[in-house]
Amino acid sequence: MLLWILLLETSLCFAAGNVTGDVCREKICSCNEVEGDLHVDCEKKGFTSLQRFTAPASQFYHLFLHGNSLTRLFPNEFANFYNAVSLHMENNGLHEIVPGAFLGLQLVKRLHINNNKIKSFRKQTFLGLDDLEYLQADFNLLRDIDPGAFRDLNKLEVLILNDNLISTLPANVFQHVPITHLDLRGNRLKTLPYEEVLEQIPGIAEILLEDNPWDCTCDLLALKEWLEGLPKNALLGRVVCEAPTRLQGRDLNETSEPDLCPWKSRVDSSLAAPPAQDDTCEPGPLPSPAGGGGAKVPAGGGGTKVPGSWKIKGRPTASPPPARARARDQARDQARVRPGPSPCPGPGPGPRRDPCPGTCGCDRIPGAGLRVNCNDRNVSSLADLKPRPADAQELFLRDNRLHSVRRAHLADYRHLHLLDLGNNNIATVENHTFRGLADLRWLYLDSNYLDSLSREKFAGLQNLEYLNVEFNGIQLILPGTFHAMPKLRILILNNNLLRSLPADVFAGVSLAKLSLHNNYFGFLPVAGVLDQLTSIIQIDLHGNPWECSCPIVPFKQWAERLGPEVVLSDLKCESPEAFFREDFMVLANDAMCPQLYARASPTLAPRGKNSTGPAEAATHANSYLETSRVSISVLVPGLLLVFVTSAFTVVGMLVFILRNRKRSKRRDANSSASEINSLQTVCDSSYWHNGPYAADGAHRVYDCGSHSLSD
Repeated sequence: MLLWILLLETSLCFAAGNVTGDVCREKICSCNEVEGDLHVDCEKKGFTSLQRFTAPASQFYHLFLHGNSLTRLFPNEFANFYNAVSLHMENNGLHEIVPGAFLGLQLVKRLHINNNKIKSFRKQTFLGLDDLEYLQADFNLLRDIDPGAFRDLNKLEVLILNDNLISTLPANVFQHVPITHLDLRGNRLKTLPYEEVLEQIPGIAEILLEDNPWDCTCDLLALKEWLEGLPKNALLGRVVCEAPTRLQGRDLNETSEPDLCPWKSRVDSSLAAPPAQDDTCEPGPLPSPAGGGGAKVPAGGGGTKVPGSWKIKGRPTASPPPARARARDQARDQARVRPGPSPCPGPGPGPRRDPCPGTCGCDRIPGAGLRVNCNDRNVSSLADLKPRPADAQELFLRDNRLHSVRRAHLADYRHLHLLDLGNNNIATVENHTFRGLADLRWLYLDSNYLDSLSREKFAGLQNLEYLNVEFNGIQLILPGTFHAMPKLRILILNNNLLRSLPADVFAGVSLAKLSLHNNYFGFLPVAGVLDQLTSIIQIDLHGNPWECSCPIVPFKQWAERLGPEVVLSDLKCESPEAFFREDFMVLANDAMCPQLYARASPTLAPRGKNSTGPAEAATHANSYLETSRVSISVLVPGLLLVFVTSAFTVVGMLVFILRNRKRSKRRDANSSASEINSLQTVCDSSYWHNGPYAADGAHRVYDCGSHSLSD
């Protein structure tokens, strides 16, 4: 019996093993050699679990799993993929990683879990990733990080956490973690303590901190002194004050200690600041840090955000076109963060080895191509830039006199990752101008004279992640405009003349950040527009003339569901006059739309405008949108019922008339038949006895002959 049980278990195990399929041998995934490395590409295969699959055990490989449905990772999820050296899991809708999920991946050096819905990193989330050097987790919903989340990653050098919801970093979070590159842009950080946080990353070579609501008080002195104490060659992002109001928009570097802490004449600190730096060159963008080098992230890997002008909070309201010049000057004077802020104007010491346009300055991006700086060089046409370096990856043309951009102008710049055409006089962008720029990821067209956007203008930008068209005169966005940019994550449309957006404008685009402030929107529809923003983590809508009436109720309810961390506040009513300059987020729905209240509960008295209690929530369970939808759904069947009833009535009347006619005909026929029967009776009785009678064996013939009624 024991032997039989053992044999049964063995057969069951063997059967279970047969379920596991080799993704390469069975051609479940595409497996190809790329520059000597095996790439196992399982993109968009619909995987919900990996436990039934395995990968080649004979060689190392890069595993691409982006675009699947791996929403939860359970312990030993990758047990059959132990030879992977990099793992890409972007765009899976991933929201939970159970500790132990990465066990067996001790060879993985790069992990990409960006563009998902992860809310927290717990202790031992990354257990098993012993050799991990590069962790990319940007564009998630990350709020909470356990102090021991990275404790197992004692080889981690690059940590990318930009565009999340992180408001604080716990003490000792970087203990025993050799971080050299840290990206914290676009979060909710107000301060960073020195003790137990900054002091634990002494070897930092690059730290990016833009687009956080920094609170420039005494608590930020430690960060200021720590930044000033870093080596001159360290790449630093700008820290711009969000609060207090008196320092709003100020660069922390340019803010003195008395400004930060006016209540103290001197603040003691254990950090000694070095002499003031004479450098005016701003650092370039974050290079692709593969072990300190510049290896390119494979296509579809999500990529890392380059510093952009996504400073949408606390900006002064710019005037529309009549005061256009003043608005543009305001924008420039604020020294907004630009992508890989403008490089040094000259090529640097030593002879120039790379071809560089005569009026521009060029320098080599470490481990990558050329950065070409033609900012403020009085350039009037892109055709004037000669020679055109074929390996240019970043081209800066801000503050020139360009009037148009033609397709031929960019034909020789096929390897561009970044193109800055901001603050020119550009009124025309020829259709298909960017078709050859398949690698472009950041495009700046802000502070120009564009009046419309169309799909043809952006055709070919299938890898673009960042688009800035603020401070133009854009009045029209044609349907399908952004369909040409499926990887677009950040869209800056503020300070234009927009009054509406076309239906399905964001279909197929997973925007994370959207700036629409300082336009002319009275309301925005939810169906077909806002409900397509399924990946949004921040949207700025302030400075629009909101019409606080019934159509805005669905928009308000949509904003309430997302919350103030996503939908930035200060949404002021422009009309009606009763609500002028009031924030419609604090107004009651029935106050803005009395019809809604009358429909929802006609027997109750109206509440005050600020009532927000549970009773009101129950009373207004049906929104204006839902009320309208119910009314239509009742109206259509009602009209159909009336039509059918009318049809039946007409048919009934016709049947009644026809039946009456048939009955009258029957009565006439019956009377005639009675007369004939009477006559036939007379004939029969007369001839049966007296008349001729004949029979032929087949039938009888009764003949009345010429007898008439008188007879």
